This record gives sequence, C-alpha cells and structure tokens, in this order.
Amino acid sequence: MDELFNLLSSSTRIDKTKRKKKNQPSKLVPNVVPFNNNNINAEDDDSDIEINNPKNHSASKLAHIHKEQVAAFRRRMRIQIRKNSESPPDPICSFDEISLPPWWENKILNNKQMVGTFHAIKASITRNIEMGKWINPTPIQMQALPSLLHRRDTLGCAPTGSGKSGAFIIPILFLATAEEKIFYAIPENENEGEENTMSKKKKKRKREENEKSSAKSSTNRQGHIRSLILAPSRELAQQLHRELERLGEGKVNGLRTALLSKSNTSVVSTLGGKAGLDVLVTTPLRLVDVMENSEKGIDLSRVRIVVLDEADRLLDASDGSNKNIKNRAHNEDSHNTRGESSGSTSFGKTFLEQIDTILSAVPDTAVRSLFSATIGSSVRQLAESILRNPIDITISAAPGSTIANPDIEQKLVFVGKEEGKLLAIRQIIQKGISPPVIIFLQSKDRAQALFSELLYDGVNVDVIHAGRTQGARDTAVTKFRKGETWVLICTDLVARGVDFKAVNMVINYDLPESGVTYVHRIGRTGRAGRKGEAITLYTEADFEHIGTIANVMKLSGCTDIPAWVLNAKKKKMIVPPKRARIRTTLKEDKDKKKKRKKRKKNKPNPE
Repeated sequence: MDELFNLLSSSTRIDKTKRKKKNQPSKLVPNVVPFNNNNINAEDDDSDIEINNPKNHSASKLAHIHKEQVAAFRRRMRIQIRKNSESPPDPICSFDEISLPPWWENKILNNKQMVGTFHAIKASITRNIEMGKWINPTPIQMQALPSLLHRRDTLGCAPTGSGKSGAFIIPILFLATAEEKIFYAIPENENEGEENTMSKKKKKRKREENEKSSAKSSTNRQGHIRSLILAPSRELAQQLHRELERLGEGKVNGLRTALLSKSNTSVVSTLGGKAGLDVLVTTPLRLVDVMENSEKGIDLSRVRIVVLDEADRLLDASDGSNKNIKNRAHNEDSHNTRGESSGSTSFGKTFLEQIDTILSAVPDTAVRSLFSATIGSSVRQLAESILRNPIDITISAAPGSTIANPDIEQKLVFVGKEEGKLLAIRQIIQKGISPPVIIFLQSKDRAQALFSELLYDGVNVDVIHAGRTQGARDTAVTKFRKGETWVLICTDLVARGVDFKAVNMVINYDLPESGVTYVHRIGRTGRAGRKGEAITLYTEADFEHIGTIANVMKLSGCTDIPAWVLNAKKKKMIVPPKRARIRTTLKEDKDKKKKRKKRKKNKPNPE
C-alpha cells in the first residue's frame, strides 16, 4: 500500500497533518439542510422521541431529536456514513428538497437575480428528471447530492444500477453555473474598511466599476473548464455525456459540454467559445494526451469539481502492467484500434499515474469525488490521500450486504468441460430467452468465435470487443439499445458503468477474473429497480476459482449454492486458464476431415 501511496505526487496527496486545520468546515458550509420530518416512518426504532410539542424542548434537545430522526431515516434507506465523515449534510427525501447552497446564498443574499437563476436551473433539472421517469431520488442520490452541493469531497459506493451517475451530474449542473465571484468567494469590495469612509457617490461609482470588471471577466472565459468527469472507457464516457445533456436540456444560460475524443483534441482550448466549457467528459488517456502536448494545450486551473466514475478502476496501479496486459480487457480508449498494447495503458502510464497527473493540475479549491459499485480497502486508503475531509457514503444492497444488487437472481451452472458451455448456451436459447441478453467472455478471440457459432445458428446476435473498429462498436451498441439486436456478446469492455435499459439476463460464458469483475458484469441487469437474472457457467478448470464468486453470491443473499462450492478454496485468478477453442466440431472429427482432404489431394490423377 505504501508503494501505491508513493505513486501519487505531493501536489495530489493531502498532508494529513494539515488536513484538519485546512479542511475544517467553514462558515460557508453549514451542518445540515432543511429535513422533511413527514418522511420519517412512525414505526422506526426512534419513534418514541417526543416531537409533538417542540416548544417544550430546548434548542439542544431539538437538535438531538433532529439528529436521531435523520439517523433513523438513513437506517431505513440503508445509507451508511463512515464515522470519520465530519458533519455530513442531511439527506434529501425528494428532488424538490434541493435547496440553495448556503455558500451561494450567503454571498448573494441581496441578489434576487442570482437566487432566481438557481431556482430556474432547479426547475429545468426537475422537469428533465420527471421526463426520465425518476420518481424519487435513490439512496445514493439522497445523500451524495446535498454533499456535493455543499462542496464537500465525497466517496460514494452503491450497487450497480442505483443511480450513481445522477448523484454527481445534478450537482455539477449547479456548481458549473455559479458566478466566479460567488464560487471563489471574491468580495465585491476588496477594502471594506475603506468603503465605510466613502461617500454615497464614491460607493456607487465603486460598485459600478466592480460590476463592469466582473461582467468583462465573465464574458472572457475562453478555455475555462469548470467541471471534469473522468471515466475508464470511451463507451462509459459517451453514456455520461448523453445523460449530462439530457438532464441539462433547457437549462437557463444554456449548458456547454464536450466529450473529448480524437476529433476535437486539437481544438480543446476553444471548445465552448468565449464562455468556456461547463463540463468536460473524457477518459484519462485522452486528457493526459492533451496535457502533455504543448501544441494542443488545456487549462484545468478553473475546474470547480472533478468526478472519478468507476474510481476503483481509475485508481488501479496494476492496470496495464506487463504481466496482466495480455489477459486483462485493455483500456478501450486507446490509440491502437486493435486494442493491443506492448506495455502500460497510456504512454507507459497506468490509470493511477494518469489520474495523478490530472489531479496535480486541478486547483485545491476544486471539489473531488469518487464513485463506484466496488471500493476495496486499498482504494479507500488512496482516496484518503487525495480527498479532503470527505463524506464517505456506502449504500447497503441488502441487510448485511454491500456487494451485489439483490434484484438479480444469480445461478451457477456446471457444464463439465469447455465443450459443454456451447451446448448450455444453445439449451438456454432453445428453452426461450427474453431479450435483451448480454454474454461475457474473457477475450476478444473467444467472443468472436462464439459470435460466429450463434450467428450460424440464426440467433439475432452482435459482438463488441477491442478487435473491432470504434465505428463498428458504436453501431453494435446502438442496435442493441434500439432492440434490433437480441443478444450482445462482449468482453469486459462494457462490464463497467454502461447502462443498457431493461437487460433481462447476463450470462458469464467464462468465469470472471475476480469478485469485483463479477459484480460489475451482472450489474448490467437488474438496474433501476427492475429484476434480472445472471447465469455463470463453470467447468472443472474453474474449481479453484469458483469459491470467490460463490462467496459474493452468498453475501448478496443467494441461498441455493452447493456447500462444496462455498467451501472451495478462494484462490485469486492471476491469469485466466487456457481454454479450448469455441467450436461445434470436435477436434477428432476435424483431424479426420483434414486427413481425408489430404488423401484426396495426394491421390494420383487417373489420367
């Protein structure tokens, strides 16, 4: 762990000896936002608290009552706040409870126009939320949304399909809109003592000069990037950009966003025009490419909030290492369209090194937030070194569980040898499937082979992996989203974060490398409260690794797992086992066919 910590530069790390003093909640960040007591169930554990006559209680007693009510609500919503999180704001119970942040309100208390702008932004976002058929905020949104609006660094861990994207996109829409003098707490008059001695005319002239200079600076913000969202793959970045534009549609003053890609890296400094960019969505590789290329150039000194989606992947110091690169799903946002690599992911840097480069260029005033469905102890330790006084939020998927989505019915199917997998897939299809269905394999070669087999069987199928061109991958994803393709075969390229609506079944043709990969794979189904099914095929070669998957299933609430599987050794899969090729014809039959062709070829011509 010390080696991982040392990989982060001093400008990225937070000095723990200064953290408490430097990051202590200021007067701009109050402890709580208004909490709706009507949402507290009378049957909660703390229902014996007397709240009928608040006038009979002292201020301290009322504060204690309120604190117990909030704690009861969090327990009911399975919102867990780590003890080291200081003064977290109250969760919201509905999107209507999004309130004007105190750091915004306190600086513009007399500016009705800016207050009106906030409520206009809120109205447009609420309208877009309703159009997306979001009824109430999910647990992660209830707590993370007010935390980020209060400009608190946040670490969010919630099951797949639980609305993590909305938990940081909605606050971004507000933070990127605030005027610079509000966000950076720039006083309207630099010398307040001198103003007290000014005459009314001089005060009026001074205010007019400040307004003119403020207006001039606000109209000349070309190259400014106010929000930054980082994702590990291009597909996930595209999805986040689409959701960002959907939630920000019709926003007052407009919304200037960009998805960094090969086509616009050369003009990134001019994106957004004179007003600059409100939000830039990108992968670390693309951003580092621009930062290290002096001709392209990019300025991150005005970033107000930076979000790491799928943070456990982005803080993975082993990603791209030589020993794993051939067996790991390569970072798909690569200059090499074949998805192959001779070393590390980007420019010889791992994801962690890329993130270190980016965070070193982001100002200290920026809010930092990390989100993922799986955050282990090593990621938490790294997060502690780059987050300042964070609010650590974990949403329990089920009582006693923080692993996988309980809405997913999980099954293990033993198929004997490798040849049994193809037979099992055909039996599942023959019995009848309810599309859309996703099938995961461990490599692009195996994915392409299974695609050929099912295509020959007449199945409405497509495939996406690093071996296909970016255009072909985009087309495959689009057809699958539209329902034109029923079965999508893929590698772990789309295992993280990518949201396919209403996927009914996920099949693990090949055993995942780890429990984390398993959670993300099956998380493509059972999203947004829907039910889903996940089937994992395993062979004799998987016996020493199946215990890890079975343990995740048990923690997720599955009860029909064979005892011997649960008791199997939980050995980490360093390198996936070498598997037989996916083909219908047995090797012996193919050898016989080759021999017949050879004999026929060598047979002398009767003429």
